[in-house]
Amino acid sequence: MPYSFNTVACITLKPQSTLGHPTTAPKIVKLESPAAVVMTTFKAVHPVTTRPEVAIDAALKKMKTTGVRLLFVMNDAEQIIGLVTAKDIMGERPIQITQQTRAPRTEITVAAVMTPQPDICALDAQAVRDARVGDIVETLRAQERQHALVVKTDKATHSQRVIGMFSTSQISKLLGYNVTPEVHPARSLAALVEQIA
Repeated sequence: MPYSFNTVACITLKPQSTLGHPTTAPKIVKLESPAAVVMTTFKAVHPVTTRPEVAIDAALKKMKTTGVRLLFVMNDAEQIIGLVTAKDIMGERPIQITQQTRAPRTEITVAAVMTPQPDICALDAQAVRDARVGDIVETLRAQERQHALVVKTDKATHSQRVIGMFSTSQISKLLGYNVTPEVHPARSLAALVEQIA
């Protein structure tokens, strides 16, 4: 039986209306703050997943719909086999694949552009517990990554479970400035060589 819904009456917004605010002040985050304050924990946020055979544009659409910039790529056993980011999909890799294989973009799958499991940067939850925000920023810079997973290892079985992640975009948002070094476009061949070196 279909549900029956009703419209909710609209009222006019009056002049001098103000915004409601949370009762507690936002936590001020600094580079010296504990790393845990900038970690996205999967107890509070449900990770978004995809499959390796999914077309990249379908994966990008899922990112836009769910408001994330990273998808976990899972196999049939629900194990992580890779990560795919919006940058992977909108960057140069799909163009290179199209040029090399002559396949249209619509045929490029997540598997072709994802970061495979062995190349994923993961941080041990124990090490993260004692780290500061600045330590995480420095780690991401050194790894030249935008994301780092946080894993908890079972002492008996040595199996890992991803319990959260860090992202440069979330850290930048909480700090109030961009922690990713900006690369300025080169204005000459000499400047380009200098940037690469």
